[in-house]
Amino acid sequence: MSLRYGSVSFVALVLLPLMASAASVVKNLPGYEGNLPFKLETGYIGVGEEGVNIFHLFVESQRNPFIDPVLLWFVGGPGCSALSAFFFENGPLIMNGDNSGNLPTLELNPYGWSQTLNMLYIDMPVGTGFSYSETQQGYYSNDTLWVDHTYEFLQKWFIDHPKFNSNPFYIGGGSYSGLITGPLVQKVYEGQVIKQETSHSSTSKYKRKPISLVAIGYVLASPAVDRFEEENMKIVYAYQRSLISEVLYKSIKENCNGDYVNIDPQNTKCVSDYEAYSELVRYINEQQIMEPLCVTTPGLKREMLQELQDPPTFWCRSYYHIFVDKWANDENVRKALHVRKGTKEEFLRCNRTMAYAQTLQNSVQYYRNLTKADLEALVYCSDLDMSVPHLGTQHWINSFNMTIRDKWRAWFVDGQVAGYTELYKMKEDHFFTYVIVKAKFSLQNFDDVHCHSNLMQGAGHVAQTFKPKEVYNLINRWFSFSLI
Repeated sequence: MSLRYGSVSFVALVLLPLMASAASVVKNLPGYEGNLPFKLETGYIGVGEEGVNIFHLFVESQRNPFIDPVLLWFVGGPGCSALSAFFFENGPLIMNGDNSGNLPTLELNPYGWSQTLNMLYIDMPVGTGFSYSETQQGYYSNDTLWVDHTYEFLQKWFIDHPKFNSNPFYIGGGSYSGLITGPLVQKVYEGQVIKQETSHSSTSKYKRKPISLVAIGYVLASPAVDRFEEENMKIVYAYQRSLISEVLYKSIKENCNGDYVNIDPQNTKCVSDYEAYSELVRYINEQQIMEPLCVTTPGLKREMLQELQDPPTFWCRSYYHIFVDKWANDENVRKALHVRKGTKEEFLRCNRTMAYAQTLQNSVQYYRNLTKADLEALVYCSDLDMSVPHLGTQHWINSFNMTIRDKWRAWFVDGQVAGYTELYKMKEDHFFTYVIVKAKFSLQNFDDVHCHSNLMQGAGHVAQTFKPKEVYNLINRWFSFSLI
């Protein structure tokens, strides 16, 4: 199979100087009492030709780190730091801002994925979190550079961590990183195939043996994959959730010809209908339509950072995200994390001012290509997420025309329905699984190659933030090849 991404090949990458940066072990973190009960490393790896340095955190599995899978996990954005996932998604610690101290307290996450997985978090693209560039030019980035820089990062990271070279390797992430994960997985898989082909050659022109990333699969959470379809499906989703009337839905569908993204300003009926729709959903929280819509103003942020012991009485999930900025800007925290002094003036959980070009609007073809690869895949969405509606995910999954192996059914946690799943049969004669979500959460069986889709009831954008226990169960079942 020939899977190609851009013009940079695995062979060319192998010929680059294979230098890696040693990581530093973190034994204590401000806000956590005592020594950390897990192994945490942080460090930087240089990539590209413009002095880009990528900050990363690596948490070894607390079960069997030299056998358990390595999962590279992206945060969306673009521009949202790995610390966001570390504290608010699937990391080993959770942040508690309800205290009277100078910093938020840190507590163990009972549903942290590092209990059974080696978790590798990176601040990508450059300008995110603690990643930085030694040159101004290096701060100019885009989706293609995100893929290329991560690929180079992985090569160097595995050189620096050879004891993990034989572990199953997965790539995953949520939200915007869905656009990046497909091209990256394809690039890694392509390099793996080339490595296998060159290893059988009687002569080799390489003086250094290339690192073979044993790509096993990928995991996507509420992924942005087809931006047009995902935006378009917001209208359908709003109608199905009774946010707009049937009369308006039928009218906008007819007047806009089913295209709510590229609206002709001369089409006054379509414009009028879309304005009516926009007004109706104006105060809806797209991340989770049942939760309050919260606006974090700069003034409120400054006030909250000064008065951590007095968070707003009006509960908003996003207010707790502010605490990570306070924590990560503390000098003692930066010392503990081995952040290079002088490389980052102010840490922001999500940097919205990066010089970043969103060059990918559709990654469907990459995922279609990967259905022919020996890979597993898990894609899961949430039923109350309007920012990336599960209907859009279902649309690109259906376009693959896969055979249903296990029909739509419920899956359970503690005897209660946690969502729904559907299994798709894919490539024959191997044990790797490709999993894709329809309107729900996804998982796989061990006896064939399939796709799953599951829907998290009550969950919002990137489900583990809202339903950590259910997603933890899902992840453990899927990685252990158990029935969901």
